[in-house]
Amino acid sequence: MRNNRTTKGNNRRPNALAILKEAQKLATEGNVNEALSLLRKALSIAKKTGDRKAQSLIHSELGLCYQEKGQTSQALKEFEKAFQVTPQSSTCLLMLGTVYLERGGLEGAGRYLIRAMALAEKEYRKGRFAKDPSNLLNACILLSRASRNLATESLQFGLKKFPNHPLLKQELEALTGT
Repeated sequence: MRNNRTTKGNNRRPNALAILKEAQKLATEGNVNEALSLLRKALSIAKKTGDRKAQSLIHSELGLCYQEKGQTSQALKEFEKAFQVTPQSSTCLLMLGTVYLERGGLEGAGRYLIRAMALAEKEYRKGRFAKDPSNLLNACILLSRASRNLATESLQFGLKKFPNHPLLKQELEALTGT
């Protein structure tokens, strides 16, 4: 765990973000329980140091791990904690939307995904979001399989933001029969 430490003078102290990276690697390799253990340690450090960004990232990763284990209630709690720490994060909103979608909460999913889409567009325009937020639009399209009204609203909102998005146009045409 050498890479999980930082040196400041002669004092060595754990670095929450370095531990988060190690936990993400473990989770990617399928070692979710080990990742959860490291994430709890990283969260404790982030809280002690007052690092709110690290806290949000760690809560999000905890949520993803719980989601991977099929523990959607616990995942939802972690995503909500991440959102409480950083309420202006499209990623937090996206994660909340997907867990609601996974649990069958279509209204909650739509509410969070629409907000995520709008916020991602603002982040993208300000240069804070590295990629085009099309992944958020695609998540909204998933709703069309389950809720016609919510999907129509989501797609129309998406077309206002991205008027030439071919997949959005195609999905809206299929949904409305025009």
